Amino acid sequence: MLFRKNAVIVFQGDSVTDAGRTRPDSHGFGQGYPAMCAGMLRSLYPDYELTIYNRGIGGNRVEHLVERWQQDTLELRPNVVSILIGINNVWHPYANPEIPYDIVKFEGDLARIVEQTVHYGSKLVMLEPFAFHHGCFPEEWRVRLWEVNQVVRRIALRYADAFIPLDGIFYQAAVCSSPASLTADGVHPTFEGHRLIAQEWMKAVAS
Repeated sequence: MLFRKNAVIVFQGDSVTDAGRTRPDSHGFGQGYPAMCAGMLRSLYPDYELTIYNRGIGGNRVEHLVERWQQDTLELRPNVVSILIGINNVWHPYANPEIPYDIVKFEGDLARIVEQTVHYGSKLVMLEPFAFHHGCFPEEWRVRLWEVNQVVRRIALRYADAFIPLDGIFYQAAVCSSPASLTADGVHPTFEGHRLIAQEWMKAVAS
């Protein structure tokens, strides 16, 4: 188990983590996997008095996390930090040609916040981004998503205390159901998709 009594747990990322949380409510969890994890943690460990934050912001790329990492993560004095980021580093360059796709910069930025987190002394949970070829996610994006996930895996192998390979997990689950049952548009999870992430997160962190 990666946490102890009175631990502070911070979820960071983009819209998948944000999941509609209300801002500036500093304790809003949204309706996604962070809220589900918070509910399970508090139900299973009621005497641990955990402090849990969701700091995901829709539309963020890894460079946005770099800009706000000190204020939105380290200043919360976290014992556990969970990071799910990268799909917008694939998506946004297609939607806006003025945004460059730069896998070298992505790796440098991700390594920077991870190293800061580990240096601070937090336990680190890393989740890889995922996508299905339907809705708004065309097949040719898979090549760039593969590149992004290779970076996430390399950094996780070096620094993470837990790694959750969501792209493979979602494809495995879709065999028994369907992609549409897990994501609304190929990227954003449905209730079942968020529940799958929460289950995998709990297995990685609380077992």
